[in-house]
Amino acid sequence: MDEVPEAREITDATLRELVRSVEPSWELEEAVPAERGFCSVYRVAVADGEESRELYLKASPDGQAWGLSTEARLQAVLDANTSIPVPEVLGVTDNHDERPTPYYLMRALSGEEVAYERVGRLGDDALRRLARETGEYLAQLHSVPAVERFGHVRHDGPALTDEPPEGDPATLTVGDPHEQWPSYLRDYAARELDRHADSRFSDLTPELERWVESRIDDLDGPFDPVLGRNDHGLHNLLIDPETGEITAMLDWGYTLAVPAAFDFEFAVYLYGGAFLAGLPDASDRRDLVREAMLSGYRATAPDRAERVSAPEPLYEALAMVRIMNDFRHLDLPDGTEPAVMERIESDVRGLLDG
Repeated sequence: MDEVPEAREITDATLRELVRSVEPSWELEEAVPAERGFCSVYRVAVADGEESRELYLKASPDGQAWGLSTEARLQAVLDANTSIPVPEVLGVTDNHDERPTPYYLMRALSGEEVAYERVGRLGDDALRRLARETGEYLAQLHSVPAVERFGHVRHDGPALTDEPPEGDPATLTVGDPHEQWPSYLRDYAARELDRHADSRFSDLTPELERWVESRIDDLDGPFDPVLGRNDHGLHNLLIDPETGEITAMLDWGYTLAVPAAFDFEFAVYLYGGAFLAGLPDASDRRDLVREAMLSGYRATAPDRAERVSAPEPLYEALAMVRIMNDFRHLDLPDGTEPAVMERIESDVRGLLDG
């Protein structure tokens, strides 16, 4: 796994240049670094005469690609072909000798950033709405005709400099494509389980490896690749925490071409909050989330709902592995980590034994 870099600072002078390169009439009024992921992200206020607007700039932290060019093009595709609330991309620069490339400039959307762990404390009604809207948006995402193989989504097209990307799904492709889903899934699972062997849950790794391999052998197709968000979690949304309304879906750099059921199961597990159920004030609400997500999915794409309606334990187990791999990043109350770990381990063993 690539070592995550520190976000680099971008000076006001450079930010002013980047903004004007997209729209020469804009004057930079304010720039504030945003604490979002590891990229260099700035909230910038610009003025055009008497009109003021809020934008975001997202740039590579170290000159490496980090999927930013693809992310910008994905957002353009979703903006043009779905009602998924993604920021409009105003301009992308893939390569430049003097600027912090790649980077892109996008419009800001309303909503509140909330902590990943707050999913365990949303009210039932708010979580139900968030889950239903997630189902609606995943149904739209899975219906975009963009990929024919399995793998990490990339873009295929000319380099851009200060230009908005096309919203054509044909501009998307798959890096290191796999014809067969079981083949790609084996590679994916092997990478995740390698990480798991270095996690605080490593005692479970050998059993998980055997179980995952046997379940891959038992999977029934056919398998059709779709755009899969995969990187689910409140940290990648803007929401109204009181109502659960999703006002923005952000951070598309980890989009994979996978079967729809794989993407769906990850969302059910991560929004269901089972990984937090070891806390005294949190509960496992996977059933609530699944029902609401299915309702939204069926209402939006009834012809595709059968592909996600049957739970797949293997995909849920891999969602659990992701949580265990990133457990050190969870922000838990002091003294609660042992109880949370014990509950996760118990859930994993229950799934393996079942």
